[in-house]
Amino acid sequence: MATAYTQSSAQYQALYRSTVEEAAAGGSLLMGKLVAAARTNLHTREAACRDLRERDALAQSAKQLRDWESKLCERYPKALLDAFANPDATKKVGMQSMADVAFDELELMDEVQVQTSVTLARTQQVALLAAEASLAELNTLICSTLGLGAVNAERNPLRPQVYISALQTVVEQTQLPPATQLDWLGAMSATLGQELRKLYIELSAALRRQGVVAAGYAVLPTPSGVGIGRGVAQDLYQRSPTAGMPQQSMAPSPARAPDAGFAAPEYGPGYAPQPGGAHGAPADDTLLTLDKLRRLLAGELEEPVALSAKERFAQQFARQFEMGDEPGDAPPTDFDATVPAALEALKELKQVDAFVQRIQHRRSGASVPTAPGGDTSIEAIRAHLRSQADGLAQTLSLEVVSLMVDNIAHDERLLVPVQQLIRRMEPALLLLALADPRLFTNKLHPARVLVQEVANHSLAYASVEASGFAEFVEGVAHAIAPLEHDAIEDAEPFEQVLRQLQGEWQRAERASARNREEAMQALQQAEQRNLLAEKIAREIVGHPDAARVPAVVMDFLCGPWAQVVAQARMGGATVQGAADKYQALISALLWSTDPELTRKNIAKLTRLVPLLLGNLREGLETIRYPATKTSVFLEALMGLHQQAFRAAKSPPRPEPEAEAETVQAPSTRPNLVDDGNPWVAPQEAQASNFIELPDLPAEAPASPPAAAAAAGEPALSNLPLGSWVELRVQDQWVRTQLTWASPHGTLFLFTNAQGATQSMTRRSGDKLAAAGHLRVISDRPVVDGALNAVAQMALRNSVNTGF
Repeated sequence: MATAYTQSSAQYQALYRSTVEEAAAGGSLLMGKLVAAARTNLHTREAACRDLRERDALAQSAKQLRDWESKLCERYPKALLDAFANPDATKKVGMQSMADVAFDELELMDEVQVQTSVTLARTQQVALLAAEASLAELNTLICSTLGLGAVNAERNPLRPQVYISALQTVVEQTQLPPATQLDWLGAMSATLGQELRKLYIELSAALRRQGVVAAGYAVLPTPSGVGIGRGVAQDLYQRSPTAGMPQQSMAPSPARAPDAGFAAPEYGPGYAPQPGGAHGAPADDTLLTLDKLRRLLAGELEEPVALSAKERFAQQFARQFEMGDEPGDAPPTDFDATVPAALEALKELKQVDAFVQRIQHRRSGASVPTAPGGDTSIEAIRAHLRSQADGLAQTLSLEVVSLMVDNIAHDERLLVPVQQLIRRMEPALLLLALADPRLFTNKLHPARVLVQEVANHSLAYASVEASGFAEFVEGVAHAIAPLEHDAIEDAEPFEQVLRQLQGEWQRAERASARNREEAMQALQQAEQRNLLAEKIAREIVGHPDAARVPAVVMDFLCGPWAQVVAQARMGGATVQGAADKYQALISALLWSTDPELTRKNIAKLTRLVPLLLGNLREGLETIRYPATKTSVFLEALMGLHQQAFRAAKSPPRPEPEAEAETVQAPSTRPNLVDDGNPWVAPQEAQASNFIELPDLPAEAPASPPAAAAAAGEPALSNLPLGSWVELRVQDQWVRTQLTWASPHGTLFLFTNAQGATQSMTRRSGDKLAAAGHLRVISDRPVVDGALNAVAQMALRNSVNTGF
């Protein structure tokens, strides 16, 4: 059976290589078709263009494309082969999928980078739409040739994203202006999709003729309907064979993209969307596109507003009377003498009432906006504030806040009461957006941190019935109540609420913080000891007598006894004598278990055995080595010594050379630390509530990290601190947070809402994930995911409208 499997695996590997090479070899012919389609598109647009300058630019672009055609056709096969060999390299800045656009990176991008992202996203969208069905089938066959039991679309190097990345590479090599390069890429997109669809059908048919059996799509269980650990930012996009294809997002609003969605349009050859919307309709200035979002975050939409004389007077009046300044706070001005006349003028303009209401509004603390007619629904409040927005920056800021809150409130990882708490903060956030349109650019902004902290702390509770959840919701509701009544002119109200909540949470966590600190110290000591023990073990392997002793002795010396010596060395000068004694025991034990040496000096062995046994017991006790394991080794050791004593009484006889080889120890020892499975002493395990798993069964995957990845969960070493996970412990699911990782990533500490800790090695965590007993709930901040979803929607709007 094993031989048949090996033959089948070798055949599949050969088929995979030949398929990839065939696809790369067809790159030259494919590029010729793309260039022809792009040239036709450019000529068509040139003939229809009425602007002389634009027409000349199109003619020049077509001429340059003709000049570069042979080089492009020559270079594309090589670029494809390189991209197929390293498909992960396609995830560079310009080739990220729509679902990978990061909100916080937009401010750092320039206009050309934004245009590049939009063009590549549109190219990817058009190609995916054309090739979707054929790509789904090819994914199943390629994954099968790779030996995968389930389909992982990202493992298919022939996916459209890789072709587009290679196309971008060869176009960039021309070093032509970015506008020309983007023009070419956009004009080639439709033909690329059509040609890839034909190619995928041909390759799938060839693989099936060779007997390749398609892999299946795995259905992964999750604690809730949303993709665990991905959140809204990722779940806006269905991870299907066309990964990266956005679906309709939530929360309707005037700044949303048209409802046309992503139905496949009837693109002609050389399609390149033109400004003016998907259907030639006039562009909506308030539509949130990627470029507008970038300009908003960079502050480019904020323009100084010229005030009329009446508005300047109103501002000065407000500063004098509404801010509550004392008479002595500022030197007298000419304004003081003009107050009576000003009041008369204001009466004539019927503005006194408005100012009085504003003063009362501040003093009473009522600031929750209401729509005309007293409607306090969030939809009415949003519409009312949009009508009051002054400029595009405020309008788009309101839209970003609404979208962010909608995304968080639809995040199924958050329990319903928490979603409602976030909703209650929206009016205050909207008011703040009017005063500070760039509140999103600072990740440490009190308002953003407050929303994130509430969402993150709520992830500690798996259900509304969880212990402590009701108290958590009540505390947050009480703390945010002032935001529903106080005036919101800056971030100070949010900062006050944040300080109050953080103070309450810190007081509640003081007891657990002490336990967590003790656990961290115990685990850190364990890792340090294991690192030193690994070094000692390598020294033991290199000992001149190591090759002639039984494996059981070498396993003991390189394992438990290396831990004993390391522990003694870490004790410093106070136990230096013990460290020297335990180090000297290594040579003595090696000599006592070498049959050739002991046979020559049985008297020395007789004197040495009692000392060995005493020092072994003493040393193992320093690391609290289990008594049962100690007894097992000492029994084996005494058996070896008994053999030496019996051999001394019998006449010597030569041993075959082959037998001598059977007792040689292996030249290398298993790593103690590098494999992510350090030994934890009993007292350290108790301090950190250490989880120790049995060894993998024979039929289990040989590589836990790979199995964990196949199960859809990241390896434990890849999880950032603060990630929330669920562990299956003693047949129960436990919600807990990754709060500490050792410096070398071999030990991890988790803490739940009640402050209880659990620790494990990296290998144990990977084994739990591979077995489906570790599920990632959230591995990134909720607010970051919600804002990323806003950026992804803005990119989708840009792709759909051509802006």
